[in-house]
Amino acid sequence: MNLVKIIAEKLGVDEKLITRPPKPEMGDYSLPCFVFAKERKVSPDVIMKEFEEKITDDPMFEPCNKVGAYLNFVLNKEYVGKMLMQSLKNISYPNIGNYKVVAIDYCSVNLAKYLHIGHFTTTIIGESLARICEALGYKVIRINYVGDYGTPFGKMVVAYKLWGNREEIEKRGVDAIQELYVKFCANENEELLEKARYASSQIEKKSGTEYEIYKWIIEVTIEETRRLISRMGITFDDWRGESTYNDKMEPILEEIRLAGLSKVENGATIIDMNDYNLGVCVLKRSDGASLYVTRDLAAVEDRYNLYHFDEMLYVTASQQNSHFAKLFKICELLNKPYADKLKHISYGMFSLPEGKIASRKGKQALFQDILNEAENEALEVVKNRPLSEEKKQEISKSVALSAISFSILKVDRIKDKVFDLKKAVSFDGETGPYIQYTFARCNSLIKKYLERYSFKDDKVPEITQTAFTALKHLADRESTILLSKEKYEPSIISRYLLDLCQIFNSYYNETKIITDSEEESAGRINLVRIIKNVLEHDMKLVMIGPIDEM
Repeated sequence: MNLVKIIAEKLGVDEKLITRPPKPEMGDYSLPCFVFAKERKVSPDVIMKEFEEKITDDPMFEPCNKVGAYLNFVLNKEYVGKMLMQSLKNISYPNIGNYKVVAIDYCSVNLAKYLHIGHFTTTIIGESLARICEALGYKVIRINYVGDYGTPFGKMVVAYKLWGNREEIEKRGVDAIQELYVKFCANENEELLEKARYASSQIEKKSGTEYEIYKWIIEVTIEETRRLISRMGITFDDWRGESTYNDKMEPILEEIRLAGLSKVENGATIIDMNDYNLGVCVLKRSDGASLYVTRDLAAVEDRYNLYHFDEMLYVTASQQNSHFAKLFKICELLNKPYADKLKHISYGMFSLPEGKIASRKGKQALFQDILNEAENEALEVVKNRPLSEEKKQEISKSVALSAISFSILKVDRIKDKVFDLKKAVSFDGETGPYIQYTFARCNSLIKKYLERYSFKDDKVPEITQTAFTALKHLADRESTILLSKEKYEPSIISRYLLDLCQIFNSYYNETKIITDSEEESAGRINLVRIIKNVLEHDMKLVMIGPIDEM
């Protein structure tokens, strides 16, 4: 039930005008009457009186409060509280997607290299958006556009041929491959570089032993990458990388040429985009090498033909804003049917306090090191709890992932974030584990209730101020999720869940949920059940796993 929508309909106004007063004691909702007064050239008092008359006999409202030119509506807690308890019994999502296709390009790992801290942000934001879209009825295509093309792979092939050992790579995976790559770079000279260029050309032609070694390295590393990604509970639909489009770029280059958009300058194929304040876009270098934008043009054409998407989201750092502005503009200039369906979901940087997590490989903290360290830290937090060792391990893994994910998703995506591990795994404060703990508390209360009583679905709790605050907040759930999708901003849901947990814990501290009165307990536990149900549904949208007990 959307209270704002109901109030707006009763008043005959746009629901966007209905807001919350700055202080709860002023009322539940507010309407700026000066907006209408200015239009009609009358006093705000005239407008206020007209709106008051519309709801005079409505049992939903108490007498209004007037603050300046604002009319503040006070809801009848008993009447509205019962309405909300009834409407919130069944939790679901509005189907606005109607099975439209949303393709999301995120994670985008470079194969044969380590996943590092930078991959967390794209992966977690992308997956959260995927879950939000799925919940709202969209068909989601998860794309991991892997980096599997370029000179580094030629170097890796040469390094393997000179110093590599097949058994060692199959045993140690990316660790062994990276050591070979580092050895190549340490010994790099013109002779080695010439061999690497030859290997790269063989890979491009899909020819010779070099190509066979390359394919094998890709197989080994993509398997290891899948394993790491699966630790986060994520599965991609499309793992095709840059190499897929190596032989598919000429048609798009020809299309651009025939449209009169490109020209050759100093041997390079370019588009002058200065008229759009986008500078110059290089499609092909003078040595014939293609660039990211050319492969992305081929990729988006292929994806549209394959998936017929209604939206195509690219989840990458804000440093790539210029790249995507050029890509989207070229699609628009080519009159592509998908030009207005492309969106860059940019985000700020995610970093660690200096020296907080030691990486095995240099300064850049690695994906698996952070996950492992978070799991160890979470295990420390739960080690003294009266649970089986198996349960402690299960909880520590869930807490670790929730801690990392929520550190990213609780903040506006465009803002930079610093990940403090000890704070993130805490069950206090604005953390993922705090939400998990609140869910477990709800679950524990329900179990204790059922040891004494049975559910009575028709019972309503006393509508105290805190209970009413909880119900009003629960009534905002649907509009919150819709706004999160509209703005591609998971933090809106994250903040909503944090607020819900804080309201619930206030209610828990003020109210004895299970008493010697079955009638009294039944109403109170029904509110707890609603809160638990909402948490169980929506915490997954922001990458938090429900934990039944702690």
